[in-house]
Formats: sequence, C-alpha cells, structure tokens
Amino acid sequence: MASQGRLPYEHHGGFYRGLAPGDDLTKPWEWSPVSNHFLPLSPLKPVFELPRAASTSPVSTLPSPTISIVRFPLTERGIWARIKRFIKSGKLSVNEEIVIPAHEPVHASIPKIEAHEWKQYGYWARPIIDDLVCINSPVTSEKTIRTEDLSTLIQSMRGPGPEDNHNERWIPGIKHPALPPRPSRWKDPVPGEPLPFPWEVQINPFLQHVLWGPSPLSWCLSTHPVGGAYYGRGRGPHSQACTGPDRAQPATWPFLTHMYFNAVAGDTAPRFPWPFTVSNPRGIKVGDVLLGVYDTFNTAVTEDEKLSWPPMRRNAAERALKHRCELLSVYQPFEDIMRRCDALGGVMYFRGIEPTIDGGGWMVTFGTH
Repeated sequence: MASQGRLPYEHHGGFYRGLAPGDDLTKPWEWSPVSNHFLPLSPLKPVFELPRAASTSPVSTLPSPTISIVRFPLTERGIWARIKRFIKSGKLSVNEEIVIPAHEPVHASIPKIEAHEWKQYGYWARPIIDDLVCINSPVTSEKTIRTEDLSTLIQSMRGPGPEDNHNERWIPGIKHPALPPRPSRWKDPVPGEPLPFPWEVQINPFLQHVLWGPSPLSWCLSTHPVGGAYYGRGRGPHSQACTGPDRAQPATWPFLTHMYFNAVAGDTAPRFPWPFTVSNPRGIKVGDVLLGVYDTFNTAVTEDEKLSWPPMRRNAAERALKHRCELLSVYQPFEDIMRRCDALGGVMYFRGIEPTIDGGGWMVTFGTH
C-alpha cells in the first residue's frame, strides 16, 4: 500500500498484515513502506512560573523544556512613552521582551517517534496469525523457533470447525525471520528508575488531543473501548474498529509505568473529584489508558455526590442519562443508573489526553461527538 494513498489512521494503525498457512516462511518479514505522514507536536508544554523553572529536571533524566526570549522593537519611542514604561516596569529599554516556550525538542538526543514506529510495535505485540490476533507481549523471555516448528504452530491455530480457533496456542516471545521483529525503540521499564515527567514524553497518535477537527479515536464513554472505539472519521464508510494490535501499542515514548489523571479539560469544578491512576509495570499501553478512562467514568454516581452538585449540573446529568439510555435502546429497552460520564452533560466523546498545564499530572479531553 503506497504511503500517499493511506487514510490518516493507517499510517499508525488500521490494517495489519499477518501470516497464514502456506506462506513462505523462508522469506524474511518486510515492513510496510515507511510513512512520512505528519503527526502533530506532542505533548503541549506546561506553563511554569519562570523563576521556579529549573533548566534541568531534578528527577527525570530528560531535559526540561527550554524557553526563548524574543525582543521586538517598540513602536512608541517618545520621552513620555519611555517614562510610562519606566513607571510600569522600572526599565527604559527600547525593546519589548516576550518569553515563549520551546515548541520542539531542542536536543538532538531526543528522537521524534514517527507514525510507522508505533504501528511496528503493534505488529510485534499482537501478531496476526491465520487471521487470529495472538498475544506476544508481555514476554518473560524470547527464544528462536525453527521454521518447521513455526509452520506446525501456524497450522494448529485453527481446527476443523468455523469457530474452532486456538490463538491461545501461540507462544509469546518466539523469534523467527518471518515474524515481525521486536522494535528496539521501546525499552522495558526498569523498576526503581525515575520516570520522565508528562511533558517530556511523546504521546501515541491514538491518544493525542487535537484542538479542532476529527479526533484520532471516535469513542463514546458509555461503550467499552474493546469494540466501541473507532478511528478515522467516525463510523462512516472508512471507519474501522480499534483492534488488539492498536490497543497494544505503547501509550508514550519512552514507556511510563504510572500516569496520574487529575483533571478534565474545560471542567469548571474547582478540582477534579475523581482522580485516577493508570499503571502497568511493563509499560502503559493505549488499551490501559482507554480502560482506565472507561472504568473511572462508568462508576455509579452516589446520591451524596449528586446532591452536592449545583442544580444546573444535576439537570444536565439527568438529561445526559436519559439521552444515553435512548441511544442504547435501538434493539431493546435500556435503563441504567446515573454514572460519572453523565455528569459531563453529554460531552462524553474521548478527544485525547494532555499533560496538565502545571505539569502535575495528566488531563483527559472530551467533546460532544
């Protein structure tokens, strides 16, 4: 498939090639043509009080975002303009200084993860064998398998019946030239080593928040992410469900083992009442983040919580609950209790994640569709 003819999501997800009985296992695995598809900058840099911002991170091994000072000539150069500036700032400078954060990583040692690299990890972690998704990660050890044994293993994946599938027979960690190799970019987290800060990592394209336009994923919080999360431009002619290889991709580069979510973008509450932590000691994957968001916002709302809300928020939640039940009553009547997703007032479509503006954790963004 040519790189130019792919849909946007196919550069980092979508269709995954596999192996089938009868394939030539003496032919080494070949990756799809490398994509030059542009991904948005990720993540946005947090804003700090500049006197407190250190030039290097006190814990992380990666450099903190740098700042630049740009000087622009002032248009007002008269004596009275200079006196006013002196009264306001104590300076008589003829230039205006504007402090801006660095937009791209400025250190050559920090690589930019390309779109195809995320997909290559999905190829290795969840290989497609005879049209069955097999679990190849996490692994405790890797070993090389002979061509004859690999052929026998592939042929054993399906039985005589149409539903007689046996992907549980796959051996995680086996290595063979005909299989997708493990990408070397991602290293397993080492217990006890410091983790990078949220603004120091790159976010998987499926999880990136775009300010406008279609989101990388079309997923309503009221449905489980396994089978309910789509990408592309929603459930149109080019839509496709987010599959096992997609959810097995790393959530970030480098790997994180803990992500603390303590904010929802645009929420007017003084503080987020339901903070949660996504964790995986082997490295957090896309599916871990989606499942953490789903579990948190599908928790039932207590009566005390509901009574603590302002009347307008309670009314909005009641309307959202009613609308959600109507949408899920297509084939048969559906009734449910109020859940945290209803408290969003109908704004319950996932639009990605970002570091919080103060760098203290992560926030989730939602939209209306």
